[in-house]
Amino acid sequence: MYESLKNYFFEEIKSDKLLKLPDSFYDDVREYIKNIEDDVELERAKYYFKELRKLRVYKALYLDDDRENLLPEELNIIYAIENVVVELKIEENIESTQPNEIEAPKPIYTINDIDVVKVDKNFPPFTDGTFIYNLNKNDVLSLNKKISDILKKHRIISEIGESYENAEKS
Repeated sequence: MYESLKNYFFEEIKSDKLLKLPDSFYDDVREYIKNIEDDVELERAKYYFKELRKLRVYKALYLDDDRENLLPEELNIIYAIENVVVELKIEENIESTQPNEIEAPKPIYTINDIDVVKVDKNFPPFTDGTFIYNLNKNDVLSLNKKISDILKKHRIISEIGESYENAEKS
C-alpha cells in the first residue's frame, strides 16, 4: 500500500487534471496507516496522504473545473470551503451596506501643537521615532510642543515672540 500511495502522490503532481482514484482509497489508506509499525514508514505515509489530499483539493478549487474524479470525501471538503467563502462574502456585503459607526478622528498636529523656536546651543541629533532633529545654534525652526517644552526646560531653545495660544487670547 505504501508504494501505491507514493505513486498516486507523484502521478497527481505530474498531472494537470485530477486522477481517478479507487472509491475506497482514503479508507484503505487510513486502515493501512493504523497498522504500520515502523515509525519512518508511518511518517512518510502520513505525509503522502496529507499532501495528496491537499493537492487534490487545490486542483479541484483552482485548476480542474470538471471535478469528475473527486471522491465523495473530497467533494465534502470542497463544498465546505465554498460555503464558508460564500458566507464570508455575504457578511462583507452586509457590513458594507450598513453605515459604519463614526470613528473619532485621529489627532493631527495643529498650529496649537507647534512652537516656533530659536536654538540657543548646539545639540546632538535626536529622534522622536518619526523624525531626526539636528539642532544648530541660531537655527529657527518649528517643533512639536512636547519636544519644545523639554528642550526649553533644559535651555537648549527659546521661544520666538509669543505663542499662538497667547496671541489668540489678546
